[in-house]
Amino acid sequence: MTYPSQPGYPTPQYGGQPPQPQQNNLWLIGGAVLTVLIIIMTVILLVVQRTQGSNNEGSGGDGTDTTQGTDEGGDTGGDDGGNDNGGDDNGGDDGGDAPATGLVSEACDAFDMTAFEEAFGPVDPDQTSRTETSTNGLGSLSCAFYNEAVTGVNMRINDYEDAAGAVDWVELDAEYYGTDSNYEFSEWTEYGDAGSFYTSTTSGTKSLYLNVAVGSLVVYVSSTLWEGEDVDEAAATAAMEDLVTQSGDLFADLT
Repeated sequence: MTYPSQPGYPTPQYGGQPPQPQQNNLWLIGGAVLTVLIIIMTVILLVVQRTQGSNNEGSGGDGTDTTQGTDEGGDTGGDDGGNDNGGDDNGGDDGGDAPATGLVSEACDAFDMTAFEEAFGPVDPDQTSRTETSTNGLGSLSCAFYNEAVTGVNMRINDYEDAAGAVDWVELDAEYYGTDSNYEFSEWTEYGDAGSFYTSTTSGTKSLYLNVAVGSLVVYVSSTLWEGEDVDEAAATAAMEDLVTQSGDLFADLT
């Protein structure tokens, strides 16, 4: 019996060249990747150069401003006595962060404490404190003077834009305390442009308050007297009034 012959199959070819289209695709992909890397590196270099340039410009600008500030301070201090520098340049150019002329903590040591010591006895340096601040170029000074029993006065001096602003604040204060039944209130006209004196009494203590407008300054002095202490109220009040009048003299250039 004979069988039909099987159809032939093509013999596979080995060792031949790979298809050309696949090789071309690999070259294209590699070229694209290389191009992307070149673009990325170029962008990075540009960013680095621009950052360095900005830093250099910023450093140069700061150095110039500092030098100018030093020159202006030196010229003004030598030729004009420092008044223009303190009033105009520092208050305007520096944003008003420095305290106004005179309202510095060291000024607390300039007060004559004779009247205070007549009322309260010797000042205890360990109980004395002082604070200076500034807002928009307007200074504020706080001084606290106490004896060894921690009895004495607190004083705060605030500078306003003008005398009218200081008077307005004292009058506003008077409207409040003048109608509060917890306080005994009276106007104080011994010194300055407007003033208020008021007291309050609680169990075992009596507090005294003096608020006075002196030019563009508001001088506020307070004291708390304790029952049983050997402190005369009239003498304490006189000491407070003395500090107010001294403030007007010490800071006359601001008023």
